[in-house]
Amino acid sequence: MPDAAIAERKPRLAVLTGAGISAPSGLPVYRGGNGMWDRNPDIATLTTASRWHGKAQQAWEHWNELRHAASIARPNPAHEALVAAEAHFDVHIATQNIDGLHTRAGSANVTELHGNAFATRCSRKACHARNGAWFDDDIHETVPTCPHCGRIARLDVVLFGEQLSAKKMRASIEASRHADVWIAIGTSGTVFPAAGLIEFCRPGTVRALVNAQPWSDSASTFEKEVLGDAAAVLGDVLRELHVAALR
Repeated sequence: MPDAAIAERKPRLAVLTGAGISAPSGLPVYRGGNGMWDRNPDIATLTTASRWHGKAQQAWEHWNELRHAASIARPNPAHEALVAAEAHFDVHIATQNIDGLHTRAGSANVTELHGNAFATRCSRKACHARNGAWFDDDIHETVPTCPHCGRIARLDVVLFGEQLSAKKMRASIEASRHADVWIAIGTSGTVFPAAGLIEFCRPGTVRALVNAQPWSDSASTFEKEVLGDAAAVLGDVLRELHVAALR
């Protein structure tokens, strides 16, 4: 590559985000402290692929809660910092969140690993494979049905027991493999396969963590670790990482 092209190329930034980046926007986290799992252990039933169908009404009450919360939430300074980072980095965001806040903030390259709260799909796999999901921001008082086949509809998110989209995982793995900087923001590092994306980083990639708590054994994983509120610190961290990437 010519020297001029090398000078002009932006460093590649691969980002993994979790519920902690959206918490400052008022959205609940699932784990830790006052997380949804801690307050209501029954949610596990409603978010497991093999179990929710028998409790479809309760599942939709839970999904309605998530959809309503996402609809009134607004991007916070952490989301905005990632948008601003596009001036200095070639950014790819892999998010475990379903709230759509990265896209609403203006990020251009977002992979929603776990789906989106504003999409609904048929619960019948063959019908979903044929027709896909549809945009839906309604709050359903009764269980909605598929317009194509009449079966029960469900939120278009990945439930426990289901695999992530192979296409989305490939995009996120490729971003990690080519990253000059890899950063995890607001995620516990315990949900796989997303947490395993860091393992695809090449030698020399600067790896960073911005989270309320450290990852287990994170001292040997990250070159930079900042514990705190992502909305308060992420902008400064990204500026520091850009300087590090240019060295």
